[in-house]
Amino acid sequence: MAGIFMLIGSAASFAAEIDATGTAGVAGISSHGLMVELQSFLHQRNIDVNQLSAGEMVRVMVDWYRFTPVKTVQSDELVYRYGGWSEGCATAFKLSLLRRVSVRDASGANDERMAGITLMFEPSSQAELLPFSAVAPDANTVEAFLATVENSPAFQLLASAKPMGVMVESGGVR
Repeated sequence: MAGIFMLIGSAASFAAEIDATGTAGVAGISSHGLMVELQSFLHQRNIDVNQLSAGEMVRVMVDWYRFTPVKTVQSDELVYRYGGWSEGCATAFKLSLLRRVSVRDASGANDERMAGITLMFEPSSQAELLPFSAVAPDANTVEAFLATVENSPAFQLLASAKPMGVMVESGGVR
């Protein structure tokens, strides 16, 4: 129970810090800061990303989105993506859930930052799956987004499978 209060306190202080300053260099707004916030959330909950299945990863990322709000940004959304990946002789099937935050840069243009978890699976058993992407543009659409994720062919196939590799990253399937 104390861990839950600590987590809620951390999320509240993070949100207050963002609200108070509103600058792009604040933790959680810069690319590095957003990654630090995700890693801190994982550490506070004692989550070893290398042990996550796709179903567990989705729950963790949705919890981070819900419990660690980022205010004073243009947008804060979840992005679910999957598809085949190949680089040189390395291949994998990547399934990602990322948080994409948009802020205005000094020139007034939108600048996106992303952080999330990507699971890599052996590609041959997913060869028939076409690339897919879905977005939850705000907290009000998370339930519908979860239904879309859970009904996607890759999630249904890989929900309980352990991946061959896991990355906490600021990117994802391109």
